Amino acid sequence: MPTQGRSVHSVEKAITLLDCFWQAGGSLSLTELVLKTGWAKSTVHGLLASMLESAVVEQDKTDGKYRLGYHLFELGSSVAASWNVMGIVRPYLEEIAEAVGESAYLARMSGDELILAECIEPHNGFRVSSEPGSRIPLHCSSEGKCILAAMPLERAKDLLNRKGMEAYTANTITTWEGLEPQLALTKELGYAVERGEYRNGLQSVGAPIYDSTGKCSYAIAVIGIRDSGQVCTDRTTINYVKQAAERASYDLGWRKDQKIRTIPEK
Repeated sequence: MPTQGRSVHSVEKAITLLDCFWQAGGSLSLTELVLKTGWAKSTVHGLLASMLESAVVEQDKTDGKYRLGYHLFELGSSVAASWNVMGIVRPYLEEIAEAVGESAYLARMSGDELILAECIEPHNGFRVSSEPGSRIPLHCSSEGKCILAAMPLERAKDLLNRKGMEAYTANTITTWEGLEPQLALTKELGYAVERGEYRNGLQSVGAPIYDSTGKCSYAIAVIGIRDSGQVCTDRTTINYVKQAAERASYDLGWRKDQKIRTIPEK
């Protein structure tokens, strides 16, 4: 269906334009957008015209530059309002951070991307910090391994095939055959460990959070420095993380003995 294909392609291009504004952190001219995308000027101008009509972008009347529009704020506010998970999990993150003296994170799936939703740092000592909104690789983070392990294996494999398994450090596992045994162990133990696979010198332990349907779109983790006085992958920290994830899952309506409801792929 050619018309449908063109429509989907236009949506992809519109999202790419929005990413340009997000990465730039401000306004961009038509010429700057053409240079960033490599598209024809007429293509970029046509997309912007459509996006102006729905207030997804706005145009400054003084200099003619474009910026993200107020409708995106409305959509973002609606999403934020539905994220009651953050309000439930935040006290557990605070508890973990103070108990183990390391930074505690909440990550969530957004489409095929794993996003850092919340970061709580301990009040004392050296801390590992990342900005909420940052993207996290699925295959080499403890949070990502937890979420992948909760999926049917074929779905997890297909997802990683689409996204690829980039090598971030010499310790990164870059093949499905290498990662699959770790996912099986994660599912069995209820937590995942990562040692210098995403960033050199760091290590983390994560645990999955389930909602009332048994779906795992969230995971929490503690991240710390390798070979430091604080070892965030020791048994005490693992227990803190697992228990916090289980309590958050319970608050969201998950019960351990219920069967996970799977939704067939379309």
